[in-house]
Amino acid sequence: MSRLSATTPACRNNTGAKVASGFPASDSAQSRSAGLKRADRSARLVCDLAPSRLLRIFLLLVLLQSILLLFLSRLPWIAVCALVPVIVLYGVSEWRRLAVSVGRLSTTERRWYWQVKGGARREFQLVGELTLWRWLIVINGRDLEGRRLRLVLARDAASADDWRRLLVALRHSR
Repeated sequence: MSRLSATTPACRNNTGAKVASGFPASDSAQSRSAGLKRADRSARLVCDLAPSRLLRIFLLLVLLQSILLLFLSRLPWIAVCALVPVIVLYGVSEWRRLAVSVGRLSTTERRWYWQVKGGARREFQLVGELTLWRWLIVINGRDLEGRRLRLVLARDAASADDWRRLLVALRHSR
């Protein structure tokens, strides 16, 4: 047994492994065209994303913690009273940003699309870092017009099956 055949599994999706492991390759044109179609085929994903309760609860906890730390600090009361509205305005803006991440994320032909609920579908490209954890996904992208797109998604935003497929598609998208 050669070293290559011992480390590379022979499966029907790995055509290079079949030739390297000594399995005879078929000479028919039909089997070659079927192999090319399999290699050209890309996965299609449609993932409907709902509002995330986890992210909203986390945001509320961060806001409450920030306000509590302000009150416990030794800052003058005038500064504390001036900074509380800033924290509240920040919380409102982040709450609205979480509402924007409700929609449909889809792929076709190795292209990514984002459609806000009730809006038009925008094609975008993945740029920068992706955060792919079991409970959190952060997608950074730019659409074709150059506008930035950042999606912060928690585990409860999609069904378990959609969440798993989205993680797999993002891992293999680079």
